[in-house]
Amino acid sequence: MPRDEGTSPRDGDSLSRGASSHKLDVPLDFTHLRVLGENAFKQYLAHGDQSALATSIQSLRYAAALAPDGDPEKPTILTNFGVALDIRFERIGSLPDLEEAITAFTFAVSLTPDQFPVKPSRLNRLGNCLRQRFENAGNPKDVEEAIKHLARAIALTPDNHPDKPGRINNLGTSLQRRFEHSGNIEDLEMAIKLETRALSITPDSHPDKSTQLSNLGVALRARFERAGKLEDLEEAITLWTRSVELTPKRHSDKATRLNNLGTSLHERFERLGNLEDLEKAIKLQTRAVKITQDGSPEKPTFLTNLGNSFRERFAQVGKLEDLEQAITFQTRAVEFIPERHPDKPSLLINLGGSLRERFERVGRLDDLQKAIMLQSGAVELTADSHSDKPIWLDSLGNSLREQFERSGNLEDLEKAIMLQTHGVELIASDHPNKPAYLSSLGNSLRTRYERVGSLDDLDKAIALQASAAERTPDDDPRKLSWLTNLSVSLHRRFEHLRRLEDLEQVIKILASTASLTPDDHPGKPARLSNLGNSVHERFQELGSSEDLEQAVALQTRAVNLTPADHPDKPTRLCNLCKTLLNRFDRVGNASDLEEAVAFGTRSVELLPKDHPDRAMALGALARTYSIRLYSAHAEARDLEHALLASMTAMQETSGFPLIRMRAGLQYIKLLSHPSLTIPPTVSLLQAHEQVLNLIPEIVWLGNNVYRRYEQLVHHGSLANTAAADAIAAGEHVRALEWLENGRTVVWSQMLKLRTPLDNLRKRYPQLASDLQSVSQTLELASAPKGFADLASEVVAPASSPGNAHPQKSLKDQANSSHTHALEYAKLIAHIRSLKGFEDFLRPKTLAQLAPACASGPVVVINMHESRCDALVLYHPGNVAHIPLPDFSYERAQNLRKQLWTVLSHKRLRSQFRDSSYDENQNRGPLPPGRKRKEHDPMSLVLADLWRLVVKPIIDLIKTLPTTSATNELPHITWCPTGPLVFLPLHAAGIYPIDGPSQMIMDHAVSSYTPTLEALLRPRTPVKTGQVPRILVVAQPDTPGCNPIKATEGEATLVQSHFSKTTDILKRSEGTVNAVLEGMGTHDWVHLACHGIQRYDDPTSSSFALHDGKLTLSMLMAKSLPNAQLAVLSACQTATGDERLSEEAVHLAAGMLNVGYKSVIGTMWSIYDSSAPIVTNKFYEAMSKQVSEGGELLPAQALHEATKVLRQQYGEQDFVRWVPFVHFGL
Repeated sequence: MPRDEGTSPRDGDSLSRGASSHKLDVPLDFTHLRVLGENAFKQYLAHGDQSALATSIQSLRYAAALAPDGDPEKPTILTNFGVALDIRFERIGSLPDLEEAITAFTFAVSLTPDQFPVKPSRLNRLGNCLRQRFENAGNPKDVEEAIKHLARAIALTPDNHPDKPGRINNLGTSLQRRFEHSGNIEDLEMAIKLETRALSITPDSHPDKSTQLSNLGVALRARFERAGKLEDLEEAITLWTRSVELTPKRHSDKATRLNNLGTSLHERFERLGNLEDLEKAIKLQTRAVKITQDGSPEKPTFLTNLGNSFRERFAQVGKLEDLEQAITFQTRAVEFIPERHPDKPSLLINLGGSLRERFERVGRLDDLQKAIMLQSGAVELTADSHSDKPIWLDSLGNSLREQFERSGNLEDLEKAIMLQTHGVELIASDHPNKPAYLSSLGNSLRTRYERVGSLDDLDKAIALQASAAERTPDDDPRKLSWLTNLSVSLHRRFEHLRRLEDLEQVIKILASTASLTPDDHPGKPARLSNLGNSVHERFQELGSSEDLEQAVALQTRAVNLTPADHPDKPTRLCNLCKTLLNRFDRVGNASDLEEAVAFGTRSVELLPKDHPDRAMALGALARTYSIRLYSAHAEARDLEHALLASMTAMQETSGFPLIRMRAGLQYIKLLSHPSLTIPPTVSLLQAHEQVLNLIPEIVWLGNNVYRRYEQLVHHGSLANTAAADAIAAGEHVRALEWLENGRTVVWSQMLKLRTPLDNLRKRYPQLASDLQSVSQTLELASAPKGFADLASEVVAPASSPGNAHPQKSLKDQANSSHTHALEYAKLIAHIRSLKGFEDFLRPKTLAQLAPACASGPVVVINMHESRCDALVLYHPGNVAHIPLPDFSYERAQNLRKQLWTVLSHKRLRSQFRDSSYDENQNRGPLPPGRKRKEHDPMSLVLADLWRLVVKPIIDLIKTLPTTSATNELPHITWCPTGPLVFLPLHAAGIYPIDGPSQMIMDHAVSSYTPTLEALLRPRTPVKTGQVPRILVVAQPDTPGCNPIKATEGEATLVQSHFSKTTDILKRSEGTVNAVLEGMGTHDWVHLACHGIQRYDDPTSSSFALHDGKLTLSMLMAKSLPNAQLAVLSACQTATGDERLSEEAVHLAAGMLNVGYKSVIGTMWSIYDSSAPIVTNKFYEAMSKQVSEGGELLPAQALHEATKVLRQQYGEQDFVRWVPFVHFGL
């Protein structure tokens, strides 16, 4: 923080007149007081006597007050009075002195006509004092007024006047101050121009020459900091060196010039890396501090700059005493500076940075917490318009990110990203410090990726850090840091996508940065460790023994170079442990295994109990013991140690959820070890419970839906595993609850956001309102969106100077669903702390799920590699267990493949409903009582489902109490899991070409549900004659799709049964907006159009309408609580995604989630000729139900409609009638 100086305060009016005594007696008139004051001032100048200065000020104060306004001496008295006050302010820093001086100078200027020769002098003094007040109080109006008065002073000063250079210099200094506040580069350029001119017209012998040299140096250094041109800094150093040489030892500005020269050398060190510059900087700044008295206003600045240099040397050399010195100096600086001083934020930031660095080195959490407090204070004290605000925001963001890494509190990380995003927005695109802020923001986004798993965050981090590296000259030492940060982010992306080009780029970058880093540099171990990790990854990818050996060597060297008390030591030991395990697997050397155990154990020992990395270290140690357990080198307590380590890792609440889950799964696996003589049933089920409880943290509500489904691809079957073990232990109720709460995670999250809050609103209306607001915001914020083009969205191109702001606000991006999710979690926790709401939105228990079986038994079938079972929920809330020993997960997969082979052969796995292809269309319906003679391979699939799954369940259900009338078929709702989701249980049966069939339709009416919770909605009976409003959408010729001519006929058929309440949108009327709006005003909707199932992106599955696609993601963002029935006369609306079998990611489930209580969908593509037959009979049955009143039974109506289709085309024409299914109530 360099300081400049104005010209001598004795410019212009003189105080050296009159008598020799400065004793103040009772005055007779203002003239005597004036003489006494001037004489006392002369005594001060001669001997430095502070009491003489005080006497001078008091005398002149009285003289100014007593002198009449019209007296010609009054302006001079006021001016002299102001000079004395200004001198004392510069001596002791008392702001009231400066305020009084400005008042005196202002009055003097107002009393002095422009033609008076002393007018420029008085304007100059007033301008300088106003600038000083701006420097101390920060009011922008002061510097504006200063510039105005100083410009007027120059205009009134003749070119040959000896004070002209000084006044030009003063105006330049004030323009520079305005630049420092506003960042307007034009002010700085003008300041340099003026100060260069002032210097050029000032003789070398002039006493102000050293001042002008120093001031121009300050301006050039500022331009270097703004534009990054090294020649500006070099010239500044030359000017300051000369200024220091010209300044006498006891000169009042000697310390300032020493400080400025030292600070510029520090900056050159940062740019070029020459340690000699840094050593010289410390020497100069130490001298500046020593010769400056503690009460000096400049002392805090000198102390903090010296502290910065010591901290820099610590960063280069690694000596902790340098960092301690830095903290000592900067603490003193903060203590000395006045509370409202404009430089206070800068001093707070510097001290906070040093404390954070000590935390990074020593690991004292109180250092980091204090750093955050100091840096938060700096941010609060600084307006967005201040040029240093981006620095403060970045520093605070870095500290908050570190606190997140230490505590695991995601709120800290979200705030860090928000602050750093704002900082990037505030700084101009061509600013030389822009790369630093881009890289820091990239680090924070990468950290959020590591915690939350959003690939979008990682891609943004890479783009930001690549831009940081590209913007930085090759000779800038900081470029190594930006490249290192980029390599870490690329490494993370490789781990996610396994793209080898990312890993090769990482290794290339890290090899270069490591080779350019001296061994004694504190950053060397980190760069070696990162390089070793990346080479290890390449070994795992390609299997090269050379890579494995190199990885071990690099990580060993990194560990050896890392001090024993360094906070990163445990992580590096853990990494080496993992690599040694791989070498043991490859080579079988027992010493590698023993070293891995030792390093893994030491890593755990070094980490504090609540450290987030402890879960990772414990997990690695558990794996180490597990490997040794199954090797020839096993020791007696390996299993015990492995169990303890994995269990502890799972329970480390500060650890990352994904790491804890992996440890939990490892623990579950170890519990099956044959050497365990006591069955670990209790421990096993407890472990499953803890793993399932981690799912919401991994599949986090703060991520968009696409990302949540991406996570579930890897973790979607955890509930099935847990349920299988619970069933084996006889815990059938627990198994059912786990299957309910551990599957269809995303739909459940959506439904919770729409939970009615009536009870909460009655007792806590504001809390209910807050929860409703954040829930609605989350629904919109977490909807799937396309990834934005980061190059235009995050940073302006490096080749676009002056583009200070990105095209789209980063702050808006950062204010994302993450923030809302954190607020939502806080609100839920608060509500659960209230009496009567302890179980608010907790996973439902059997007692709460029991009403799901009100219309008949619900059959949940758990598919797992170890066993297959059915759990039947039946009235009034009991659970029956039906083992399916002859069925298996593998058998279900084979049946699914057989079915899909049949459908592919018949072109029925197409995305589109097809009127151009119907293999039976030329044969027409069969005569009554006739069967087709062809054998359909689908019959084998349906027969296996009947024998192995459905018939055992039907046989047991017949023995259960029922609420159905004796003359009605019972209603069964199927809730299958795994590959069984894709198989038509509702059509299971034996269908011989000759002879009677055995099929489920003769025993029950079938429905499906993705969850039990979907069946808990209120059942609203229809009053007799209460006719629903129906919206029909018919799209016979959607642009870009095959024509489906029968859709208009469907619309006519629906209208024939409900003529007065049916509204039809056909062809161009069926737009996305019109359909969405119509769904909100109608009870039923019938969509006769193409349905498209997207396997690559399930949330983009859609209905093809006239002007575009009505996607599942659009439906997920809509809530229709009064909707009743949706008929999806389209293709594949109930198909789902085989990677997400437990999530029901299909359009039928989407309509349930939107609010429809019943949905008719299709499991595969349907024939265009079939839809009108089903439609006619279905609405005929529904019309009859409406006219009779009571509860509507869409499942019964569909049962009757498909029966007609079977009768017309034959039971063996499975692909025609089987795809129609009912979901919901």
